[in-house]
Amino acid sequence: MGGLELLQSVKRGQPIAVMGYTGTGINRERAHLHLELCLMFSRQFDAWYSTFFRKDPNRHGLYNGMNLTGLDVARLYLALRKNPALTIPEFLAAEETFYKVTLPDARHFDLPTLYSWMSAGGKRSGSTWEVSFARSGLPLRIEPTDRRVAQPEVSYVKNNTAECSYLTRDIVSGRGANAHLTNYGAQLMRLLIWPN
Repeated sequence: MGGLELLQSVKRGQPIAVMGYTGTGINRERAHLHLELCLMFSRQFDAWYSTFFRKDPNRHGLYNGMNLTGLDVARLYLALRKNPALTIPEFLAAEETFYKVTLPDARHFDLPTLYSWMSAGGKRSGSTWEVSFARSGLPLRIEPTDRRVAQPEVSYVKNNTAECSYLTRDIVSGRGANAHLTNYGAQLMRLLIWPN
């Protein structure tokens, strides 16, 4: 954020930025601003992307949208109005876990390094990681587990009557005990531990 505070007061109608226009893509009438607050999945993204998307160059580096997952900014700002001292870890601690994925042991796993507050205790010798996710795919917690898997596997999904793919951006499919990662979901979870 370049030294700016997370919250700064602005007055209604006060200019906060000037929007540019490159002349390509979205026309001038449709130009708009996106406000996102995202977490990054992995610093190994370029290598992962090059493996799965060889014919499509990565034009955004680490900040490619496939390597980012967004927080609900509107809900965050409403929560900050009630409690200006609220931190991102505190905000995410209140998020509901919709599914969990157990990851195989890996040399690279950036989430605990990037977001140490997600880790519920250090990894025990011989353990692997289980990552809790919100419905949106936002990682919430990382916990050590003794469960062994060869590939990323769904270890929990919240009980519901709807097909999970509709509720999880097509990361998890099925229902209840039959829930599993979709092809896209498995590919995304491999990003978390790439290369493995």
